[in-house]
Amino acid sequence: MKIILASHGALAKGMKDTLDMIVGNQVSIQAYSAYDEENVDFASDISQQITREVNEQFIIVTDVMGGSVNNAMTELVLRYKNVFLITGMNLPLVLSLATYSGDLDLKALDELVQEGKRGLINVNKMVESAKEE
Repeated sequence: MKIILASHGALAKGMKDTLDMIVGNQVSIQAYSAYDEENVDFASDISQQITREVNEQFIIVTDVMGGSVNNAMTELVLRYKNVFLITGMNLPLVLSLATYSGDLDLKALDELVQEGKRGLINVNKMVESAKEE
């Protein structure tokens, strides 16, 4: 399983840097900062990689639904059966994906997305609740 992080600006690269700091260098994870000087044609680069590695499963994580990066990656989901796409990139999600070792299917992917959602916490509300107890 390979993971591709793709975002507008440097979010994906920053996410990969942070992930590597926490769990060590992740060679199966690549980051694309779309539209910068280095990745002007990021979608083509990703598509070529998927074409070369047809027996590999790819999980692509993008920054925001409806954004141009996610729209370009949706085209890959439509073209390739070995591509899964998640949008709404956050560190808990990426950590869960990076440390996942089971078989990947839609059910497993859904649970990984739920883990990412559980990482979103309104700390002010949590503090207020703790004060009340």
